[in-house]
Amino acid sequence: MRNIFLLSKENIELAKQEALALAKGRDYELFENLLFIDTDIDLHKRLAFSHSVFRFLFRCKLSELIKQIKNYDWDSIYKENFCVRVHGGVDERKIADNIWKSLEKPRVNLNNPKTKIEFFILNGKAVCGIFLRDVDKSFLKRKAHLRPELLPTSLNPRLARACINLTGIMKGVLLDPFCGSGGILIEAALMGYKVIGYDISDYILKKCKTNLEFYKIRSFRLEKKDGTQLNQKSDAIVTDLPYGKGSKLSKEREKLYADFLKSSYKTTERMVVIFPNYADFSKVIKKSKWKLKKEFSVYIHRSLTRKVCVLRKS
Repeated sequence: MRNIFLLSKENIELAKQEALALAKGRDYELFENLLFIDTDIDLHKRLAFSHSVFRFLFRCKLSELIKQIKNYDWDSIYKENFCVRVHGGVDERKIADNIWKSLEKPRVNLNNPKTKIEFFILNGKAVCGIFLRDVDKSFLKRKAHLRPELLPTSLNPRLARACINLTGIMKGVLLDPFCGSGGILIEAALMGYKVIGYDISDYILKKCKTNLEFYKIRSFRLEKKDGTQLNQKSDAIVTDLPYGKGSKLSKEREKLYADFLKSSYKTTERMVVIFPNYADFSKVIKKSKWKLKKEFSVYIHRSLTRKVCVLRKS
């Protein structure tokens, strides 16, 4: 089935790759912030950087829109009642009137329609789809400042969820070897993964445990362990690496990253790793056996941009 994903304009490339990683659809097209994918996988409870999902109906030149509407078999997709929503500079009432005239038994319901038909007007073209569902945004209620325990570098749940999705796996064991206050583990556990977190600080692990339990997550494993000395097999590793102080990557920090990449290579097939923007992460990755498949820049604030790296063994 051809679906349309309405992507967040905050980071379109990240949003696109997040959806593609899970949809498993090889046939796709990006038009502005509309991503067309042939997929039957329901992703509305998973995605972080998408807004809504639609079933694709047709696309045409804006100049041919009314003709296309008049010729389309609306009764083939109509259920009980309908409404029309138009995103862009076109008369919504005129479009709705033409669809009304094409239906055998038309009924309008503006508040809770069974058939919600939406049009996107972009660059002289019109895209039409049936609304399927909005993406679940409940993760917004789990922002770092709303958790009982907070660390200054805590990861936003939207980005944490997107990084998990970028692994391309829908279930399994997920390890965060630098778990901090648990931002990645919380989202992964709520998405159905078995989660394991390491940190070298008892104090930090206590904060992480408190946060996990606050969201009623009962099944998890936390250990005091060095993230550069891994031996736990996992289906994927997702982690936000320690940044340290200062604007440059110190020799000690570079060694930590290199040791982590070496150690992790023995324990998993895929990773999504977040580096600080000031780290010469490409050099560190090139020295390891990992292959950099995708890379995204995510602006946080004036002094920090996070670099999201999708790594694979081959």
